[in-house]
Amino acid sequence: MLGIISSRNTSDLLYQLTIFLLFVIIMTFILRFLWNSTMVKHISILRQVETLQETFLLALGIALFRL
Repeated sequence: MLGIISSRNTSDLLYQLTIFLLFVIIMTFILRFLWNSTMVKHISILRQVETLQETFLLALGIALFRL
């Protein structure tokens, strides 16, 4: 995310934005598997993620929190 903010030209901005979006999309699928199969079983206050949109927003929130 810091690469997007500190980009110097348009091509660098597009490259950094593409990498960030690919990271979030890959993280969405991995997070959905790990959340539903592992975390929900061991942490009682969590509920299953049912839609891909919920998982995408969760992954986006985690990626932005890392900023």
